[in-house]
Amino acid sequence: MVWGSAPRGIDDLVARVSKNDPALVSLCLLKGRRFNDADAEALASALERNTNLRELSATAHAVSAAAATALARALAANRTLYSLDLGNRSFGDEGLVALAPGIAASASLVQLNLEAKGLTAAGCATLGEALAANSRTATSGDRTGYTGIAELLLGQNSLGGDGLSALLEGVGSSVGLRMLDLSSCSLEGEGAVQPLAAALQQGKLPSLEVLRLDGNTLSGTGIAALADTFGAAGSLQQLHLQRCCLDPEAAAALAPVLPSALQVLNLAGNTIGSCGALALAAAMTAGSMPQLHKLVLCDCGLGDDGIAAVAAALVATAAGSLTLDLSGNTAGSAAMSALAAAPLTALCLHDCKLGGPGGGAVELTALLAQPASFAQLKELDLSGNGLEASQLLAVLEAAMADAGSLPCLRLLVIAANPGAAEAEVADAVERLQELRPDLDVVRRAADTGEGGLMG
Repeated sequence: MVWGSAPRGIDDLVARVSKNDPALVSLCLLKGRRFNDADAEALASALERNTNLRELSATAHAVSAAAATALARALAANRTLYSLDLGNRSFGDEGLVALAPGIAASASLVQLNLEAKGLTAAGCATLGEALAANSRTATSGDRTGYTGIAELLLGQNSLGGDGLSALLEGVGSSVGLRMLDLSSCSLEGEGAVQPLAAALQQGKLPSLEVLRLDGNTLSGTGIAALADTFGAAGSLQQLHLQRCCLDPEAAAALAPVLPSALQVLNLAGNTIGSCGALALAAAMTAGSMPQLHKLVLCDCGLGDDGIAAVAAALVATAAGSLTLDLSGNTAGSAAMSALAAAPLTALCLHDCKLGGPGGGAVELTALLAQPASFAQLKELDLSGNGLEASQLLAVLEAAMADAGSLPCLRLLVIAANPGAAEAEVADAVERLQELRPDLDVVRRAADTGEGGLMG
């Protein structure tokens, strides 16, 4: 990656692109570089003949329609550029319309990032038509090996239901999209997502593997419109519904109809509560999502019984290892007992009130001392739980035991707990890492990032 950060033009970078520098495969133009229409024209001319550059990003710059027109010409001629991310929020529909002919004619573009570009419904029809044209010509004689644009990122644009409808109508049924990101696209309720539901039902997105709808107000009516179509989405492997205003009833409607090929489900930030968790657990027990390997339920308002039900369902149905993120819920002794038996390789319990009244700290430390508990666990995040030094010492001592406790553990996070700053805990961490040099223990809150390492 070349980071063009010096406060000057891009002549040196254009020269490298023009000379087809084999070391220049990824180019990011940071804010410190000048990038005006003349610079875009020069870069586009060099890019037409380049055969090594794979990634181009200029998100720190306002890219005009004239600059987008020049770069569209380069896209049509270039045969190796894989990923493109142009412009900031000023790019808008005008920039997209100017770039569209290049999208349609590209023989190499796979990832198109239009996130936070100031797009509205007005530009969506043009984009859909360009994607359809790209897909139709991907298998033509001069494009051997190219299968078309597979990853489309449209998050943080005010598309609304009208924009989504225009996009999918333009796309038709031939596009081979594998990943579609519609996060925070002003999709509200049943009407806004109906075009997506219809596209899935009609098989217009037959290759779709990853769908991101985070940050849209789907609520119960929106998710109900989608739920009936997930059975037709046979290729869907990841579904992200973070902060979509889903309630327990919405979760209950969604759980039984989730695609059987689903591997990742993210419901973080939806107050589905224990009722929603019980519905999810019942669906898993009934055979839904047999290939699931990552389940994200952060800040879902789950209590001890809801967590216990989900964990028990994982014991009964999970085919292999699984990552479970329960940050921001409330886990008591029943949850700890069920989690200890689940086939988990990564478990995040950040801010699960383990050290508070009714918390699961006592049960957890007792279970950690038992060799059969958490037998497959490789990552455990206990940050932000109000754990005192004595409770953390019990966890660390379990990991030091000779009886084979936590044999697979490679990462233990105990940061952001009151006891983590105590000298005796620091000494215990040092002893543990001397005994188990392959185990990384994170004791300082600054090292965890927001929401814990897995949150």
